[in-house]
Amino acid sequence: MIRITLALILAATGAPAQTIDQNAPAIRVIMDGALAECRETTAPGVDLIVEPGAITWVDLDGGEEPNDAVIDFNRILCAQNFSLWHGSGGSVLHFVLNGEIARSWTGGYWRITEFGGSPLILIGRHGTWCDSFGARGCVQAIMADEEGFWAVQDGRALEDGGGSEN
Repeated sequence: MIRITLALILAATGAPAQTIDQNAPAIRVIMDGALAECRETTAPGVDLIVEPGAITWVDLDGGEEPNDAVIDFNRILCAQNFSLWHGSGGSVLHFVLNGEIARSWTGGYWRITEFGGSPLILIGRHGTWCDSFGARGCVQAIMADEEGFWAVQDGRALEDGGGSEN
């Protein structure tokens, strides 16, 4: 199998050249770490299988330029261990702000929408995140700005003993 380098992965995403920092620290750490973990759990020389859409360039922080990235491990596989990062709740989703700040969640699907004029990340989570069974629909909303990512810690309704009224 051909070794896939970070530069090839980034070029395959189709993002405009000016928005891609091929040496973005957080992206390089994530991809290098994935390759190392893949090889540690299988054999030296094993490579990643990177499907189209594995890295998507988006605007997460409202800067109106797609210079942030989503690295979707639902589309990245370890060549000899397909279940390494995958389970019934989806796979690891890495969200990277300006190539430097990264946070990760697990989920099967994600989407960037708008809320109050700002980008809003929606992640389809395993149903147990919503105190239900695995296949039950469950969505987490996350906002980002130049300082990082922000999400509600307790998503339960007030009548169920969660959250606060303030």
